[in-house]
Amino acid sequence: MRALKGHLKTTLSAIALTIGLGGAASAETLTDTLVMAYNNSPALDVARAALRAIDEGVPQARSGLRPNLSASASATLTTSNDRFFAGSRDIGDQESLGISGSWTIFDGGATDASVNAALANVNAQRAQLLASEQTVLLDAVTAYLDVRRDLRFVSLGANNVRVINRQLDAAEDRFEVGEVTRTDVAQARARLAAARSSLVANQGALDRSREAYLAAVGVAPSDLAPPPPLPELPESQAAAEAMAMSTHPLLATRQAQVRAAEYAVDRARAAFRPSVALNGGATLGNTFDSRQGQGQVSTRQTQVGASVSLPLYRGGALSSAVRQAVAQQEQAQASLQDAGRQIRQSVGLAWANLRVARASITSSRQQITAARVAFEGIVEEARLGARTTLDVLDTEQELLNAQSSLVAAQRDEAVAAYSLLSAMGLLTVDHLGLPVDQYDPAAYFDAVEDGPFARDRQEVLNRILGRY
Repeated sequence: MRALKGHLKTTLSAIALTIGLGGAASAETLTDTLVMAYNNSPALDVARAALRAIDEGVPQARSGLRPNLSASASATLTTSNDRFFAGSRDIGDQESLGISGSWTIFDGGATDASVNAALANVNAQRAQLLASEQTVLLDAVTAYLDVRRDLRFVSLGANNVRVINRQLDAAEDRFEVGEVTRTDVAQARARLAAARSSLVANQGALDRSREAYLAAVGVAPSDLAPPPPLPELPESQAAAEAMAMSTHPLLATRQAQVRAAEYAVDRARAAFRPSVALNGGATLGNTFDSRQGQGQVSTRQTQVGASVSLPLYRGGALSSAVRQAVAQQEQAQASLQDAGRQIRQSVGLAWANLRVARASITSSRQQITAARVAFEGIVEEARLGARTTLDVLDTEQELLNAQSSLVAAQRDEAVAAYSLLSAMGLLTVDHLGLPVDQYDPAAYFDAVEDGPFARDRQEVLNRILGRY
């Protein structure tokens, strides 16, 4: 039994050393965690690639009122009576080379509507990228605070095992001199076994938190420094909601989607209007036919013209497209209203969680103070024989519970504070002032918006991804 206790004390000392020496090395701060999460996030890479794909919709839409050119070439060899393979010279050949083009100069406003809709989609996707940035940073903050919390839980659990182990030693010593019964010793042993089990559970929770940290940040957690002071927050829930309704990226996304849907209706209605196009072409031909005794004949042909088209009846497809676009516009407007409600709800939940966490911190600190006084008093009374071992164990458990509640409440307060920032749309690299090379969502757009005059795509990608 004594050997087992000695081994246990050695194990707990190693745990305490691992936890307590966290600040001896270069501790990883919350800012370091957020920077790594921003730089290593695959989710942000997905959102950035999606934005670049949406950017390409603008030059594609603008191509509607730009010239279209195409070239063609053909060559034909003919024989008569299948005498070609017999060496006959009765053959003919014909070659031609041509170029043609068309230029729509008026399409009823369809291209203008398409361009405006594409620009609105770009704005929507940029706001969605900002929302993804907030999600990545909030996940990193939560993972950081969870690891810190579980480290402290393990430390409290290890200390609890040490305290109960001392109580077991005292109970056994008092049992040997007849001051307590075997029941007191059994109660201490049972409580020690429960404390060991709780410590193992806390270690398992810490392992899970480390895995969540690895998934959110991209690297395993090292020695985590204490979190910095909480960010500055609004003084009231109403002020937080007002700020959220003006800055939240989800709202900006839905507003841009509404504008895109409105332009989509204009594009569908433009299909009923006439369109005017210029067209032309040039062809060079060369013909030779030995069967008719003709020599080589060369031809040149050019043509220039204009065309006007007006749809009269398309089987109801155009009217259906307009109705569909109007329904999608109504859907986008309803989504905008729903987004406003979601944002207000998120602000309200974060604000409520913040208030509850702060109240829990105050009450937990008061409980710790009272429980510590009670524990010290009951331990002294137990030495005098006025208290049982169970009284000591129960009081020690109450102190542990109060300390655990304080640790959990402090973590909940920090998570609620950063969740409130996220609900207001302010959990961003800019607002937090993180020292990162921030991704420029306009760099790729500026490079490709002119369509055929775009700069080299790989050069642009290398530059905006930091590899140029």
